[in-house]
Amino acid sequence: MAELDPIIEQFLDTLWQEHGLSENTVASYRSDLERFSDYFSEPKAFLSLDHIDLQGFLGERLEQGYKATSSARMLSCLRKFFRFLCLEHYRQDDPTLTLSSPKRGASLPKSLSEDQVMDLLDARIR
Repeated sequence: MAELDPIIEQFLDTLWQEHGLSENTVASYRSDLERFSDYFSEPKAFLSLDHIDLQGFLGERLEQGYKATSSARMLSCLRKFFRFLCLEHYRQDDPTLTLSSPKRGASLPKSLSEDQVMDLLDARIR
C-alpha cells in the first residue's frame, strides 16, 4: 500500500484532534480510506469523483462479498471525508449526498422450543 495522500492524513488528524475520536476509530477510517484510495489509480482521484464513481466502488465491494453493514460503514466514512473536503474547500460539491445506505437484510425471528411453548401455555392456565 502506498503512502496516504496528505489530504487524507489531514482529515484523519482532524478526526482525532478536533473531533476527539478514539485511535481505534481513526484506524478504521484510515483502513477504509486506504481501500478507497487504492481502488482509484489516479492520485487525488477523490477530488474529481462523482456519485456514479462512488456507486461503482460500493457496488464492487458488495460483489466481493462485503456485508451491507461493512458497506454502510464505508459510506459513513466517505460521507465524513467528502464533507471535510467541502469544508476545507478542496471540493465544491459532495457526491455522497445522493447515495443511500445499503439495505441490511432483516433477520428472521428465533422460534420457541417446544418446552418454551409448553411453559407459556402452563403459565397462561395458572
